[in-house]
Amino acid sequence: MRMTRPELITLAHTCADWAPNYYGGPLALDREQTVRHIADGHLHGLALKYGRPAVWDAVAAHLDANPHLLTAPRTTQAERDKRQTERDAHADRYLKAAYRHYVAAEPYEALALIDRAELASPTFKDYDQFRTATHTKTPPFTPTDLTGTAPRRRVTLPLATPIPGPPVMYHGSETRDWVYPGRTVVEGDWPAAIPEHCTATDSDTQTLASGLAIVCTGCGLDCT
Repeated sequence: MRMTRPELITLAHTCADWAPNYYGGPLALDREQTVRHIADGHLHGLALKYGRPAVWDAVAAHLDANPHLLTAPRTTQAERDKRQTERDAHADRYLKAAYRHYVAAEPYEALALIDRAELASPTFKDYDQFRTATHTKTPPFTPTDLTGTAPRRRVTLPLATPIPGPPVMYHGSETRDWVYPGRTVVEGDWPAAIPEHCTATDSDTQTLASGLAIVCTGCGLDCT
């Protein structure tokens, strides 16, 4: 069983908060001991779900990929609290935006923003309760059927009017991810009319029948 993205983000936050304190702290622990202290001391929930060895391996892999965490300046409790407060505030902004979509009966946008909130601060709220409320009030999301659909460049893709829209400038209405010029958009009845208005996350994608392209199910942007 693989850890989810929110779980991996929780693990990453924990490593950033505690790795320099164990590795470079008063105890001067070695790398292996640092891994054990982080996993056993701060990731109890993951250990219960996946087992301690799996969490040890995940922490070790993260530190292998981010060795600078071991030698970063040690953190104080006040600094760790400040980091968490900032993460929570970021998530709260997404949840407030999601609620506005929820009230407006726009479930797909609300669910996508709830996902973004969870990625910003996985431990801030019980996000499943918000998803449950959204699913209860509105129909579940039905992905667009892409069978036989071919990608078309945005410059030739008609939008709400007969006039073709401009090339994609960025992806996402909340977090604006830069998009390389010339990226394609697939025609379809997407929740968002254009990628610039999209609230889907990186995981909200579908593979075309041809298997040659992966598209965002929020707006049709080619994410291959």
